[in-house]
Amino acid sequence: MSAFSEVRRSEVATRAGHRCEYCHLPTRGQVATFPIDHILPRRDGGTTDLSNLALTCPHCNAHKWTAATGSDPETGETAALFNPRIDDWELHFAWADDGSGALRGRTATARATISALGINDTDMLALRILLAELGLFPESAGG
Repeated sequence: MSAFSEVRRSEVATRAGHRCEYCHLPTRGQVATFPIDHILPRRDGGTTDLSNLALTCPHCNAHKWTAATGSDPETGETAALFNPRIDDWELHFAWADDGSGALRGRTATARATISALGINDTDMLALRILLAELGLFPESAGG
């Protein structure tokens, strides 16, 4: 049983364009239900208001858990994780243009998010390449 009503789940999914708000994995073609994430974790005072909720794929959700910050692998400094309610995805992230399915970070926030959420884990790269080949996630192929 979900902690969120079907109406709330539908609001969050529609606003997200039916894709993970972190790695942009589409819900289409997936067998798992995408969880709803508290952007600011409840343990840190995050609410269940729509403004603090994001649609996440199971992979990103499992890695983010209660994190709000991560380490930028380029500088080693702590950075806030990407916040889909206030950060512009295109300003922070770009798809690699080599067909690898990798997501590149343009900012410390993006690099910390990619690292903390395991966005470029081998299995996720393979999934994005497969979905791109099937025409379900062409943007992840870059180029």
